[in-house]
Amino acid sequence: MVQAIIIEDEIHAFNHLNNIIINNYSDQIKIIGTADSVKSGIELIETNKPELVFLDIQINGGTGFDILDYFNKETNFEIIFTTGLIDYKEKSMDYFAFYYLNKPIQENQFIDVINKYFSRKSRFNLENYLAFKHQVENNNTTIAIPIGAGDFKILKLEDITYCEADGSYTTFHTIDFKSFLTSHNLAKFENLFTQSTFSRVHRSTLLNLKHVKDYSSSDGKVILTNGQTIHVSTRNKSGFMKMLKMMNYSLD
Repeated sequence: MVQAIIIEDEIHAFNHLNNIIINNYSDQIKIIGTADSVKSGIELIETNKPELVFLDIQINGGTGFDILDYFNKETNFEIIFTTGLIDYKEKSMDYFAFYYLNKPIQENQFIDVINKYFSRKSRFNLENYLAFKHQVENNNTTIAIPIGAGDFKILKLEDITYCEADGSYTTFHTIDFKSFLTSHNLAKFENLFTQSTFSRVHRSTLLNLKHVKDYSSSDGKVILTNGQTIHVSTRNKSGFMKMLKMMNYSLD
């Protein structure tokens, strides 16, 4: 039986979550305590030492991050974030390997997340947490890319000129001609950037359209703001042109 607590300051949200747990996992998850603020949440965790914490991001007295920062490296429980803030992209949370529930919590979504928790149960990872926290606090204007051995490089999206596939890896290129290799494939980042200014212009290239300076449709050549040259494939030309027109005024 997993010992769990709920830290939530909205009574309706708490009751809803608690009922879903009782209805679906009463023989696997036991709620051993509840809290509605940063202070009471810290005290509850210290006293009960739970295995699992359902943690709202915005709570009385601060945020869920304040609680996790308090425990720092001594954290030895798993977190499932609950949030009603729509700005936090589902895919970015998945990218950082965190479990999450969007409020209002749907029962089928809860079951999916909990089943994943039981199938790949792991302890809180400080590096992943710090990367996720940075992502949230910067309103998706930055990305933390894993560069090996638990290390991350924080990049501003506006500084990235393009991402280039390298087999199952991806290289990030920046405006100042630096490059960073990460062990995720290009499709992972294409899915992550669905609501940004990045567009697939070639099988191996994801381009930041904010850095397009000139484009020649005759040969598919793109000149970037730092002088670099990228080519748009014939297959991706239509989608590329459509996104350019959405971003800029056009006389066509």
